[in-house]
Amino acid sequence: MDDDLVTVGIIRGVRGLRGQLRVESLSDFPQRFLKGQSLQLNGLLRVIVNVSNDKKGLIVELGGIDSREAAEKYRGCELKIDSQESGNLNSENSYFHHEIIGMVVLDENNTELGAVKEIIETGANDVYVVSNSIDKDILIPAISSVVGEVCVGSKTMKITLPKGLNTRN
Repeated sequence: MDDDLVTVGIIRGVRGLRGQLRVESLSDFPQRFLKGQSLQLNGLLRVIVNVSNDKKGLIVELGGIDSREAAEKYRGCELKIDSQESGNLNSENSYFHHEIIGMVVLDENNTELGAVKEIIETGANDVYVVSNSIDKDILIPAISSVVGEVCVGSKTMKITLPKGLNTRN
């Protein structure tokens, strides 16, 4: 069952005495953390009662957690949603990391370059680490001029190699 869940946040700490949780969002969709949304925490479904931003991230209040002591035991825990639900928030040309990891990457000539083994978050854009059994890892910037067609169903991605990126050493 846990395979069907997507992590959208990590509880990094607590704030105040009423069970407020400091949450690091792993979601690109701000609407993921709206009042009334449901999240799974340690296998239990919890509803967001209130949410606000501060300089250290999100402050989230979840139903059933109403004291600092109750909140403390969740430090380091992941907030998850059902993977089917995650698709409802996914906009066109935007993908979750779990959808990209393992994708086979093809160049403009349909030559297989390898599979995405890791995603590096740089702030400006993600970088896909593509690995195969022959060459060194290839770093592919996740920008529209490079990443063309992405097919989640067949787990394939077609890219146009940036000028100067040599995939064969």
